[in-house]
Amino acid sequence: MRERSLTISELAAPFSMSFAGVAKHIDVLSAAGLVRKVRDPEDGRSFRLELQKSALSEASAWLSYHQEFWTNKLDKLETFIEEQDHDHRGPKNRKKN
Repeated sequence: MRERSLTISELAAPFSMSFAGVAKHIDVLSAAGLVRKVRDPEDGRSFRLELQKSALSEASAWLSYHQEFWTNKLDKLETFIEEQDHDHRGPKNRKKN
């Protein structure tokens, strides 16, 4: 886990993207509350990025809840369909000619 904030340039370095491209992604993450831009105290011009752990925890909890909710619903639907399919495939009492 990273212990310090990063500049956009430091974050962009391992990727084959332009600075502007990474900055656009950072703006989206910032608007979503997942990262926060903070002025670099050393030069006052550039920004450092801080991960907003609480927002990620909230997103993770939301995803876990909905994954469990929909998995249960889909499991019940699957059981219902299998029961319906089994009921309709039951033995036929018709005679074949």
